[in-house]
Amino acid sequence: MEQLISDIEAHCAACGISPQKLLREAINAKWGQWQDWKDGKSSPTMKVVDRLRAHMAGAEMTATDHGLVSQEEATGAA
Repeated sequence: MEQLISDIEAHCAACGISPQKLLREAINAKWGQWQDWKDGKSSPTMKVVDRLRAHMAGAEMTATDHGLVSQEEATGAA
């Protein structure tokens, strides 16, 4: 769980969004869900974790004239 929280925080920092917003977008979570996870009051199912990771992976793609590419490819870093 600690790794998931760390991954979500890093992703959100890189994207400039809050973890609460990510959870709302990815899994339609209630507004207090993130804090419940951090406080250890609840935890996601593996299905929810998979959906979150897929959403984060998709957000790291950038639209170009040639379709979707990674942000590194879009900036020429790849």
